[in-house]
Amino acid sequence: MSFASVLKTSRALSWKVADTVITGSPTPAIMGIVNNTPDSFFDGGKHNTVDLAYEHALKLLDAGATILDIGGESSRPGAAPVPAEEEIARVVPVVERLSKLTSQKSFTISVDTIKAATARAALKAGAHIINDISALTFDPEMPNVIAEFKAASVLNHMRGNFGTMQQDFKPYTNVVEEVRSELLLAAQKLLDLGVDCSTICLDPGIGFGKTLQDNLDLIAHTEDFLKDGYPLLYGMSRKSYIGKIKGLENSDRLIPTVVSGIFAALGGATVIRVHDCDEARESLLLLEAFRNGSVLAV
Repeated sequence: MSFASVLKTSRALSWKVADTVITGSPTPAIMGIVNNTPDSFFDGGKHNTVDLAYEHALKLLDAGATILDIGGESSRPGAAPVPAEEEIARVVPVVERLSKLTSQKSFTISVDTIKAATARAALKAGAHIINDISALTFDPEMPNVIAEFKAASVLNHMRGNFGTMQQDFKPYTNVVEEVRSELLLAAQKLLDLGVDCSTICLDPGIGFGKTLQDNLDLIAHTEDFLKDGYPLLYGMSRKSYIGKIKGLENSDRLIPTVVSGIFAALGGATVIRVHDCDEARESLLLLEAFRNGSVLAV
């Protein structure tokens, strides 16, 4: 297969979110990260009030995001748990304010939470997606909430918890097949409750309890996940695996994040989750130009 044919082929699968179908074609949708937290690994404390988080969300929309992922609890290794009441106080007011704009600006709202109580409050406030980084393993009520609200979901692979996921985890024998198998088991929980499979998106969980080689393998083998028929989300933005690559130890990780996003796009990701939406948008516009032939025809 030639390089030109790879560029021209988008393998992304469609994802149904509320009344929207996110195709990921010709390039992935951009999910912008909005952390109303004091301790997130990259931007903790930069937007940790409702007003600051809301203003940042608007900037991400202007920069090209079509999905906003609102978080009120850090998932960085070693992060302290946040009570549901506090997480709700951080997240729900932002969702309420943004939900008033969705018809004008044509975007969808995701909430990054492992707690059913937070998910329920956020969905009532106008969120469309629950992004559960535990893939439904931390809160047994989460599948019921997603099914009740007919919400779209992102199931992110993770082993252990925030404190242990980068330390005391069992090494993988075949990381791609093991992650794939565990994500399919998570998806089945929703299917058993009558959730439409088209609303479920899988995330291999880059950086969540994986070695550098594990992460590289998961990014390189999207086809193994696509064969199950679920759309894929890849979240690689500024993550520590980049700094473990020889020569990138002191990188600010921005350019490697952009390149990772392009690699995920070529592999068939429907969504990429990023902090830096401007840079992601520009790189995907270039990819789109190649794909529609305007550059290749020169």
